Amino acid sequence: MVCEFCEKDIPIGLAICPHCGKPQSAPGENGRRILWFVLGVVAMFGIAVAEHHFVFSR
Repeated sequence: MVCEFCEKDIPIGLAICPHCGKPQSAPGENGRRILWFVLGVVAMFGIAVAEHHFVFSR
């Protein structure tokens, strides 16, 4: 496993890097953050399109 901050090799499963002392995220946590961000952007885009359709359909 590689530290997210100092990019040195660390043993698998450590919560804190022994080299720089910074906490490591849980496996898969970054993927979930990206997924929630993308879902939020898609939802905002959908709301904007629906509002545009509602306003200009009259």
